[in-house]
Amino acid sequence: MNIFIIGAGAIGTYLAAVISREYDVTLVGKKEHHHKDHFKVIQKNGVLLSGFQTVMSKVLTTRELKKIPANSLILVTTKAYDVKTVFEDLKNIVKDDTVFMLIQNGIGIKEEVKDILPNEIIRAVTGIGAEIIRPGEVRTSWGKVVLENTKSVEKVLEIFSRSTFETSISDNIKQEEWLKLSINAFVNPFSTLLQVRSYMLSKPEIRNLVEKVIDEVIAVAEKEGYPIQREKVIRTINRLHQYKNYSSMYQDVKKGKKTELDYITGAIIQRAKKHNIPVPMNEFLYDSIKFLEKYGY
Repeated sequence: MNIFIIGAGAIGTYLAAVISREYDVTLVGKKEHHHKDHFKVIQKNGVLLSGFQTVMSKVLTTRELKKIPANSLILVTTKAYDVKTVFEDLKNIVKDDTVFMLIQNGIGIKEEVKDILPNEIIRAVTGIGAEIIRPGEVRTSWGKVVLENTKSVEKVLEIFSRSTFETSISDNIKQEEWLKLSINAFVNPFSTLLQVRSYMLSKPEIRNLVEKVIDEVIAVAEKEGYPIQREKVIRTINRLHQYKNYSSMYQDVKKGKKTELDYITGAIIQRAKKHNIPVPMNEFLYDSIKFLEKYGY
């Protein structure tokens, strides 16, 4: 398969570096989005990964995807709010057999784009921590990938497994999305508000607030038909100490960029309203982050 990764942020760069050791991968980075010079450095020297995986990789790069060959897999690793634009931009060059894979935080992303193109879309939920620490260098943490069970999923499973990610296939990807959402719902906003690395949220002083957020999400998920085991989420809090990275939301606010808040906390609040479930903690976090998005630190 020809593999293209659209979105040269931390996750896209991490995936490109690892997968390109086994396969031909082209990393597509549009000018406006990045860490100044990040893409330039990759074009010149390749990608340096440090942390969980330490590796130096040469990666094929391009600023713009002009044509898509047959038998292509396109990993979309842009922010949730850019996925729509990616699909619109590729309308005229996709082939019938082009397969898309969406790796974003939040919910409702596949639903937002599935009518733009008739192509197969694999929704993926990841537990990968990554952070650009300087142009061309990404600090990584352990990553698992859960893939939606679709027609081409076996091929994709092989690509990710060979690239040393712990990969599995799910027949209920929405359940996985909600489980991940219950974690993102506190990790992203709290780390942004408190300006701390993700692992700090496993500290006992914040536990009460963290659990309140989780319980709100669990209540909404239940009504949406995706029951979440509370113990599973609590176990994740205790595992947070491995994640030394700053969350993507914190990184976005710090750079004065738009966050994915509307696909995480916003999506929870929207669905809570539908079911008349009070979610005061999520509302508090939503308004606080919107304030920071507008006025910065």
